[in-house]
Amino acid sequence: MPNSHLAFGIDLSRWNTSADGKQLVNFDIIAAHDPKVCFIGMRTGVSWGYQDPWYSYYFQEATRINRVRMPYHVLFPGESPTRQMDNFFRIMGDDIDFDTCPLVLDLELDHGQSVHRITQASVESLKIMQRRSGHSPIVYSRTSWLNRFTRVQDFPPVYWWLAQYLWPRPYPLYTPEYPCPPNPLPTGINTWHFHQTAERGKSIGATAMHFMDYNRFNGTEEEFAAFIGLEQPIPITCPIDSMPCTGGKVVADS
Repeated sequence: MPNSHLAFGIDLSRWNTSADGKQLVNFDIIAAHDPKVCFIGMRTGVSWGYQDPWYSYYFQEATRINRVRMPYHVLFPGESPTRQMDNFFRIMGDDIDFDTCPLVLDLELDHGQSVHRITQASVESLKIMQRRSGHSPIVYSRTSWLNRFTRVQDFPPVYWWLAQYLWPRPYPLYTPEYPCPPNPLPTGINTWHFHQTAERGKSIGATAMHFMDYNRFNGTEEEFAAFIGLEQPIPITCPIDSMPCTGGKVVADS
């Protein structure tokens, strides 16, 4: 099947939990899913004043089931990058290990700002992320959006997480993943690292929402482990039914 050799991941925000908090995302189901969910993107907040109410729960649960956590911030290009990054890092707190938790900047809102302003706000945010974490960040966006609203040649070194989907099937049908790679790539960019292949995949452990975003890393599970800086897969015990499953990761000692 297309994409089946590539490491698989999902991403979560408050929309995946019911507003009353009674339908939580079940991470035991995520842990037992096939294909294995290797990484989980999770929204921290938006702009400089909003915090996703379920970020802490998602982060703690993803830690419990030993999955790579990828916190992301949604940028408001007309607002102060410094204030927004202060909010981002405040939400993440002091205990996060940036060596094993890649940071993501979500670029999809233009708010009527100029190309210059959007590029400037993006660049400033990315530089702050790199300086505070010690690692090059990941940019999540779409090729058409980046080509229209930014000058990506002005960006510092980043990794690319690009969204491209198949034409959606009518509700309630699920839409298959787009076959990797995303095509075309943004002007001036010759590689990709993550591909959001579906926005209408079957929800995994999240009954509050019918659909879920699916993602693929540009490489196998072992190559993803090397990208993040983790050891090779080892057998672990799944939380459900105590059945053994393979592919767990542990943080390297180095």
